[in-house]
Amino acid sequence: MSSTLLVSAKKVKSFTEVNENVDEILLLANIQIAQDLGLQGLLGTRFFTHILDGAKNNTLTAPELTLLQDYIQPYLLWRATWEALPTLYMRVMNKSVIVGSTEQGNPVGSKDLNYLRNIHENRFSFYAQRMMDYIQNHPSDYPLYFQYTSTDGMPPSKENYYAGLHIEPGKRRLPKVGTAGGYGFLPSYTDPTDPDYCCYGF
Repeated sequence: MSSTLLVSAKKVKSFTEVNENVDEILLLANIQIAQDLGLQGLLGTRFFTHILDGAKNNTLTAPELTLLQDYIQPYLLWRATWEALPTLYMRVMNKSVIVGSTEQGNPVGSKDLNYLRNIHENRFSFYAQRMMDYIQNHPSDYPLYFQYTSTDGMPPSKENYYAGLHIEPGKRRLPKVGTAGGYGFLPSYTDPTDPDYCCYGF
């Protein structure tokens, strides 16, 4: 387990709904879990370790820095928050496990907590799939992702296991405005770097 964290607790607070008063120690532990359990499974151990070492030693290439800032960090923000929610909901104390309350209100029940976690899971799943699409469409920039051997530890993932349904890169889009059952008020998502991408009239 590396002590290098690819996103800060401060950034988690700034870009998610986590309150500024939350103890950073609780977030740091869950950022580590998000990296080890989540990101490592997506990148594979070899490429994951390379990114950690590069971030620690300031040796990332320009494409790797883009991957870190624009794709890895958004994923980790929401994966770490998802991991942290049970810890924020209940604490393991000296003699018991407790659910706390504050001056601002009472804690939610487990059903509401699961509802909130499902929202966060959908968010980090989106960012995971977007990251994987990007890597797979830029093989020359991230060769270690494609050079896995059986001695490298965990293999890189070719699909997002949390998404339930795997959709090929570049074809995630919503119906155009005016189509039957369309969702014209929502933005479509396509990947113009995909070789099969077509503008679809947009």
